[in-house]
Amino acid sequence: MNTDQTYVTWPRAHEPAGADIHAVNRGVTSASPQQVWEWVTRPDLWHHFYDNAKRIEHLDGPWPRLGLGSRFRWSTFGTTVTTTVTEFEPFERLAWTGSGAGSTGHHAWLLRADGGGGTTIITEETQRGRMARLSRPLFRPRMLRQHQLWVDGLARVSAAGPPPRTGAPADGAA
Repeated sequence: MNTDQTYVTWPRAHEPAGADIHAVNRGVTSASPQQVWEWVTRPDLWHHFYDNAKRIEHLDGPWPRLGLGSRFRWSTFGTTVTTTVTEFEPFERLAWTGSGAGSTGHHAWLLRADGGGGTTIITEETQRGRMARLSRPLFRPRMLRQHQLWVDGLARVSAAGPPPRTGAPADGAA
């Protein structure tokens, strides 16, 4: 895979060039971009398809569906991260910048209609900082594995149907 090619609108200081860690993952689902969007913008439901998202706590902005400026704190890879949504283009792009444990990162989701009713899902992340630099040899392969599980889980739940409505029980959502 060519990791030099990117489709993300990178904020200054988060570009892949010079990042301590850069990870790209892709997947395909039969679900429409709208169906995928309904799941990826609901961090309160991520646990249904991604075990590496824990203790998600709303801090500010739109919720439970993310919007531009949404802020939340969560645990991922055993680290507490505070995240702010910086890009929000419905059914196409979602991105946030976060910091925790001596590193800062930028994570983006891109959804591309495939012409047949399905969606190509791309997620891309960069990290910078002392911890990212020191842990890169072990952490980058782990990040690639976990993010692929996230993409694959998102593809699976999206294809199975919409998430539960806000306030409705989440039983059977995934």
